Amino acid sequence: MEKILLVGAGGHAKTIIDTIERLGTYEIVGFADENNIGSEVYRGYKVLGSDRDCDDFFSRGIKYAFLSIGYMGKTDIRRRLYEKYHEAGFVFPVIADPEAVVAADARIGEGTYIGRNAVVNADSTVGMNCIINTSAVVEHECSIGDFSHIAVAAVVCGGTYIGCDCMVGANATVIQGLEIGDDVVVGAGSLVLKNVESGSVVVGNPAILK
Repeated sequence: MEKILLVGAGGHAKTIIDTIERLGTYEIVGFADENNIGSEVYRGYKVLGSDRDCDDFFSRGIKYAFLSIGYMGKTDIRRRLYEKYHEAGFVFPVIADPEAVVAADARIGEGTYIGRNAVVNADSTVGMNCIINTSAVVEHECSIGDFSHIAVAAVVCGGTYIGCDCMVGANATVIQGLEIGDDVVVGAGSLVLKNVESGSVVVGNPAILK
């Protein structure tokens, strides 16, 4: 079984651990995190070192890594960490919960997490290092850009384009056929009925610019 290092030891990491353990495809060796080095985080897994040690981790035969931090207001941290570990040689697999439903012809980018009861439907594309969280739905023929997060129970209806570095909040709905630009935040519970320009924050039902 291949060894995998989890990058970041926050709350989202516990969900990643649960999924990987139930999949049984990787052996989790522990965490890389800037804080609490040597301490146990969850289910016996410890912080082995910081991001400064990534080359050392790779030299010790750990070839796989996975971003186990969630959305932190911006995707800058996730991007920076991915680039650092990717440059060191790590491979970022797709981790899809065994209770997720992913269409046979869906295209999923490296490092993406698909949570429990999430759905990625036919002919959709999800970019790299995305989070399709618990019970989120990405319907048919959608495109989700790199480093975007579709939060818990959010629904992206068919034929919708969502750019890179976006956050679609918990229980939000984006109706079919829309175009959502890069670096957009859709507030939790919002209903998006029209296209959204890059860099916007929209909230409400119907969603309007904040």
